[in-house]
Amino acid sequence: MKFSLYTLLLFSFFGYTQHSISAIILDSAENSPLEFVGVYNSKDHTMTNADGRFQFSSSLDSVTIYRPGYETIKASFSHLKDTIFLEKSILELDEVVVTNQKSILQEVYELLNINYSNEPFKEKFMLRAISKYNGEMHRIEDITGKLSIKNMFTDDTIKESKKDFIVELTNMRKLGLKNDEKNAYLVFPSLKDFYNQLTEITQNESLYDITEKKFNNGKNIKIEFIKESDSVEIKGYYIINGSDFAVQEYKFEKNSKKGDFFKNKHLLYRTSFYEKHVFFKKKLESDKYFLDSGNLEYTVITTDKENSFEGKHNLKVVLMTTDNFGDFEVTKNTSATKDLFKLDYPYNPSYWNEQNQLLLTDEMTAFINKVKDPQNDFKFNSNLKN
Repeated sequence: MKFSLYTLLLFSFFGYTQHSISAIILDSAENSPLEFVGVYNSKDHTMTNADGRFQFSSSLDSVTIYRPGYETIKASFSHLKDTIFLEKSILELDEVVVTNQKSILQEVYELLNINYSNEPFKEKFMLRAISKYNGEMHRIEDITGKLSIKNMFTDDTIKESKKDFIVELTNMRKLGLKNDEKNAYLVFPSLKDFYNQLTEITQNESLYDITEKKFNNGKNIKIEFIKESDSVEIKGYYIINGSDFAVQEYKFEKNSKKGDFFKNKHLLYRTSFYEKHVFFKKKLESDKYFLDSGNLEYTVITTDKENSFEGKHNLKVVLMTTDNFGDFEVTKNTSATKDLFKLDYPYNPSYWNEQNQLLLTDEMTAFINKVKDPQNDFKFNSNLKN
């Protein structure tokens, strides 16, 4: 009897052994850091930051490293080194598809409500927002929380109410200068606006030159689109599952070479660059795809009537989700339509000291130390405690 109890305790101990790894992931050909690489197993999940770094801990001794367009790595913790190289997938393009039949994108759009959830669902998220002014870090914000969403895809035909997109914040850290040197404030998108932008993936095909290519023996399809003029260049692509016509990856990029400025009080401004990059994954239990991760990037140019200066604001917002289609309560405690940087929630140092979903980059750490230095005279907003 004593042996049985000892054996049970021994197995219980080993069953809860915590494995951990900190590493950097690089593109094997370019030797450059890879962002948005998923590191996960059936129980835990994290993602690389802009430096390509991650920290991953789990009681399971298995790790999957995945980023669309690269070869997937599956290994135990002990087989991974502190520098991991990912090799790009070889796109064996079978053919360029030219047809008068229904286009592949039409198939994709018609199947959105079959491949993706068209019923209310819940998920947890981590969001990071970073802004820079003339190349210098200006604001950073990390948020975790829970979402209750009625519709993944929205358009002008769907009227949304405040109950259709509910947000519960669970953790926040933010630190940033109030304004730039010209007293300008770069507006951050709201949580709802950010999510809606990421899930807006349909395009009017007639506006673009379209190229459809099959690869991996027809298992996947890459659709590239482009439009160029003297004032603007728009381009992007879809990676589509050839068996169910679901979008696995979507990228949209718009470069405005020139354009009109809009007036805002004493300043003039225009958006010169906009990009979104979104990754979708399939949850086997529900047989539905979900928004796994994505990011938006903007560049806004500011000046005055005399063109006496040019300011460049860069904004990047990153999202990763977990517990998709989960069964848990979401209790509203913030506005889904408010500027991200104007949201408020108490800072929990113990959580942020231990969290490893998305590590701080070296640049972010240096900025925090710089702004929180008691010798500085910066005017900043923050929920961090000294």
